[in-house]
Amino acid sequence: MFANKRRMRELGLSVSMLLLVSGFAWGGDVTVYEKAPSVEELQQKLTGGQGKKKLRTRSIVFGDAPAPQQEAPAPAAPQPAAAVAPSQQGAPAVAYAPPPSAPAPQQAMQVGERAIAFPINFRVNSSEVLPESVPFIESIAGLMQKDPSVRLLIEGHTDMSGSAARNTALSRERAFSVMNYLIDHYRVDPMRLVPVGKGFSEPLGGMEPTNPKNRRVQFRIIG
Repeated sequence: MFANKRRMRELGLSVSMLLLVSGFAWGGDVTVYEKAPSVEELQQKLTGGQGKKKLRTRSIVFGDAPAPQQEAPAPAAPQPAAAVAPSQQGAPAVAYAPPPSAPAPQQAMQVGERAIAFPINFRVNSSEVLPESVPFIESIAGLMQKDPSVRLLIEGHTDMSGSAARNTALSRERAFSVMNYLIDHYRVDPMRLVPVGKGFSEPLGGMEPTNPKNRRVQFRIIG
């Protein structure tokens, strides 16, 4: 239980970005692999051999646009300070997230136009990675170990079988599963990974949405 809470704190940034990225829909240039590529080939495909600084990206702004200016409401009456237990006196202040109804702050993220897609397999209706898919994740881990500056967007995708809500949730769970595998087995810094679930919203080019090949995990470099 405590380990799970600690993990959630470590992944706070990734979870925040997930909530902001979830509405982002864009296909881009996708290379699909049937076998795990070498680290060098993976690096070439994601960057085009141009290096991270010259990488072709799109700047995406997440979060609500600034609201139009309105007449300021009258100040609320001051509320009495909450009592602090003696054991908590002198403890550092804790920052709390705004309530769900509050607009998310605007954030910009550079997302690489190139993506690589792996047929990472999971147990049926589950986010558990199957052993035969481990070599694909090893390729990603090798890239991140070779270049510590690389940060990746992990996109979970499904085909069109089943409900949209379930597929979106399942693709998100699978993106998180791949992220956790990289963290647990290869000690990748969670701040370098941003998971997002796309459901069946982005089928592969020229492929029917019901085709099982749409079940995949994609990776893009982010800045």
